[in-house]
Amino acid sequence: MIARWWRALDRWLSPRRRLPVLLQLSATECGAACLAMLLGYHGRVTQVSECREFFGAARDGITARALVQAARSFGLRTKVFSLDLAALGRLELPVIAHWSFNHFVIIERRLRRGYRIVDPAVGRRIVDDEEFAREFTGVVITVAPGPGLAARRPGQSAWSVYLRQVLRMRGWRRMLVQVVAASLILQAMALAVPVLTKVLVDYVIPLHVTDLLGVIAVGAALIVVTDLVAGYLRSAILIHLQGRFDTQIMLGLFGHLLSLPYTFFAQRTSGDLLLRLGSSAVIREMLTGQALSAVLDGGFVLVFLVVLFTQSWVFGLLALGIGVLQVVVLLVTARPLRDLTQRYLVAQAESQGFGVQLLKGIGTLKASGVEDRVLDFWSNLFHRELGFSLRRNQFAAVVDTVLNALRTFAPLVLLTVGMVSVTAGTMPLGTMLALIAVATAFLTPLASLVTTGQQLQLAGAHLRRIIDVVEAEPEPATPAGEPRLTGRLELSGVSFSYDPHGERVLEDVSFTAEPGQKIALVGRTGASKSTLALLLLGMYQPTGGTIRYDGTPLTELGIHGVRRQFGVVLQEPFLFNGSIRANISIGDPAMPLDRVVEVAKLAGIHDEIERMPMRYETLLGEGGSGLSGGQRQRLALARALATNPTFLLLDEATSHLDMATEAQVDTNLSALACTRIVIAHRLSTIQNADRILVLDRGRIVEAGRHEELLELGGHYAGLLRTQLERTP
Repeated sequence: MIARWWRALDRWLSPRRRLPVLLQLSATECGAACLAMLLGYHGRVTQVSECREFFGAARDGITARALVQAARSFGLRTKVFSLDLAALGRLELPVIAHWSFNHFVIIERRLRRGYRIVDPAVGRRIVDDEEFAREFTGVVITVAPGPGLAARRPGQSAWSVYLRQVLRMRGWRRMLVQVVAASLILQAMALAVPVLTKVLVDYVIPLHVTDLLGVIAVGAALIVVTDLVAGYLRSAILIHLQGRFDTQIMLGLFGHLLSLPYTFFAQRTSGDLLLRLGSSAVIREMLTGQALSAVLDGGFVLVFLVVLFTQSWVFGLLALGIGVLQVVVLLVTARPLRDLTQRYLVAQAESQGFGVQLLKGIGTLKASGVEDRVLDFWSNLFHRELGFSLRRNQFAAVVDTVLNALRTFAPLVLLTVGMVSVTAGTMPLGTMLALIAVATAFLTPLASLVTTGQQLQLAGAHLRRIIDVVEAEPEPATPAGEPRLTGRLELSGVSFSYDPHGERVLEDVSFTAEPGQKIALVGRTGASKSTLALLLLGMYQPTGGTIRYDGTPLTELGIHGVRRQFGVVLQEPFLFNGSIRANISIGDPAMPLDRVVEVAKLAGIHDEIERMPMRYETLLGEGGSGLSGGQRQRLALARALATNPTFLLLDEATSHLDMATEAQVDTNLSALACTRIVIAHRLSTIQNADRILVLDRGRIVEAGRHEELLELGGHYAGLLRTQLERTP
C-alpha cells in the first residue's frame, strides 16, 4: 500500500508525460509501434520505421523475445512477466501487453471500470473489464529508461522530408516568382478598393467633386481588369505547377517504390500500398491548390493589420482578436482531428487491402462457395472504416461551424463599432467603410490560412504513410559495367532468419554449382527451398555466410546486374495484361518475333499458341486468366529463356504439366548452356540432375546424384518411395 502511494506521489510530482500515439502501417509491426511509443514517452523521439529495422523481415510478426531485445538495444531496461489481473495492478504503467494472442498493445492507465490502452491498429481507446479479461493473455513487458538511453534523437519532420523531394523539381523557382508577382498585384488591388471607397464617400460625394467621377470610373475599371488578368494568370501558373508537381512526385515516388527491397513488399498488402500512392495525390491537391494560394495571400496579412492599427487601434485589436480565436480553435482541435484521420486511414487500408485480395482470389472463393462469409468479413471492415470516417467528418463539421460563426460574427462586430464611432463623430463614414474592407481583407486570408491548417492536419496523416515509403532504403545500385557471369555459383555457410532474434530457417548451407550444371533442391514442404531461391536472387540478405558468383560476393557484384542474368520461374508465375508476345519479350520490348517463337518452342507452348485465333498477339487477362496452369507456367518459362540467361532458376516450374510434356521441356532445357537451379517435389523432374541437395529443416542433409542417394537409403530414398507408393 505504501509503495502504491509512493508511486502515485512520484507521478504527481514528476513532469507530466504523455504517451504519443503512433499507428502501425502493416499488420506485423504492432510491436515496433509499441516500442516507438514508449521510447517517445521516455524522451527518445523516434519513428516506427526506425524500430522496425531491428526486426528484419519478420514475416510472421514479432515475438516478445525479439521485442525485449530490440528495446534493450535502444538503452531501455525491460522485464517480462506472466501474471493475472490482480498482479497487473502492482505494476507501474504504461507497459506493453500481449493481446488476443496475436497482437501487442500498451496499457496506459487503470480506470474505475476498465483500462485505457493504446492499440497500434486503432489508437487510444478505453476497454471495459470484461473485454480486457477476454483479450489480455497475461504476458506483460515493462519498459524503463536505462543508462544507455539517448535523451533525444535529432531528426527531420515528415513535412521537411517530403518538401525536400518537391524542391528538387526543375523550374519551380521561376513559376513561384510568377505566382508571387501575380499575388502582389491581386493584394494591391485589394488595398485599392478601400482607398477608392474612402475617397468617394469622404471627399467626392460630400464636396460634390464631379470632375473626378470619370477618373474614378476609369480607375475602378482598371482595378477590375487588372484583378481579372492577375487572377487568371495566377490560376494558370498554379495549374501548370500542379502538372509539373504530379510528374515529379508521382513518377519519383513510384520509381522509388519499385527500387525498394522485396522485404518491404512482403510486410505490406497491395491495397495498403495503392492507398499510399493515392495519399500522394491528396497531398498534391492540398499543396498546389488551397495551401499555396492561402500562404501567398496570407503573407499580406501583416500588411493589412498594420494598416488597421495605423488608422484605428480599436479596429486593429478587434480584427486581431477574432483572428487569434480562429488560430486557437485550430490548435485545440489539431491533435484529435489528426488521430481520427490516422484511424480512418488504417481502417481504409485494411478494407481496401482485403478487397484487393478478394478480387485476386475470386475463382477460389466461388469454387468454395464462401461468397457470403467473405462478404460478411469485408462488411465488418467497411463498417469500421465508415465509422471512423463519420466520426472524423462530424468532428470536422463542429470545427467548421465554430469557424463559420466567428467569420459571421466578425463583420457584425466591426460594423457595430464603426457605427458607434461614426455617430460619435470620431470617424468619417468613408474611413469606417474602408477599414471594414481592410479588416475583411485581413480576416479572409487568415481564415484561408486556418482552413489550410486544418487541411495540413489531414494531409499530415496521409504524409506519414507516404514517408514510410520515401524513407525506406532502396536496394544497392548496380555498379557500372558489371561483368558477364560464366555460371559458377558458390554458397559458403549461408544461414538466414526472417527475424534477427528468431529461429533460423536456413542453417550452414554450402554447395557449389559449376557452369552448365543442373542442381536440384528437394525436400518436404517447409524445408525452406523457396527461401533459398530468394536468397540466390538477393531478395533476402543472408544472416550469415556468403553467396558468390564467379568467385565474387553477390554484394560486390550488384544485385540488379546478377538478376538480369537470371531466368526465373517462381511457384506462382505472374502474367501481365497484354499480348502473349509482350509477356514473353517484357525484358526486351524490341525482341524480334523469331526469338519469341524460338523460346516458346523450347518451353513447349508454341503449338498451342499457334492454335489460338490471334496467335502471339492473343491478349491475356490479368494474371493470365483464361489459360490453364500448365500454359501459364510454360509462358513464364519462355519469358525466362528469352534473354538468354546465364542462370535458370525454376521453382516448381513444371508442376502443372503432364509427365510427357515435362520430359520434353526438360530435354529442351538440357541442351542450353546455362546453370540450372531446380526446385521440385516431383522427383522424376530432377533424376538427371548433376547434383541433388536434400533439405530438411533448413539444412542440407544429403547431397549427390540420383543413384548415389538411393544407395544411401536416407531422406531422398524415403521421399521417392512415398511418391512411388502414391502413384497409381
